[in-house]
Amino acid sequence: MNELRKYYLELASRVCDGITPGHLDEWLKWAKETGILLSPWMFISSKTGLSVAEVSERISPWHMEMGNVLRTSTKK
Repeated sequence: MNELRKYYLELASRVCDGITPGHLDEWLKWAKETGILLSPWMFISSKTGLSVAEVSERISPWHMEMGNVLRTSTKK
């Protein structure tokens, strides 16, 4: 579970500042109680007020940039 927590919090840090492990714990408890899908995008959306699409747009550029860096470094 620690790796999953790190992943959720790392993605959240790419979208906004101030989300803490406590926020994640509260959200995971609530999500399990209500039976909603556990998703980093849903977590970030619920804490920031952004739509899931907006969260995805803010996370995706980072993934695209890192993918380009990896492709470039492997070609050398």
